[in-house]
Amino acid sequence: MPAHPENPQLPPPVPAPCAECRRIKDAFHAATRAGNRTAAQGWIVAMGRHQRWMH
Repeated sequence: MPAHPENPQLPPPVPAPCAECRRIKDAFHAATRAGNRTAAQGWIVAMGRHQRWMH
């Protein structure tokens, strides 16, 4: 059924990241700020694995 202009359908809200996502993102940003490219790349891999296995 198409949405009517007077009653538009909104996209579902985006859920907040889980605690492990937040921890990995924070560690990635800290490594990036410190210029530690090797650690930053490791956190990218960790996020990919976490996303694949947990979400």
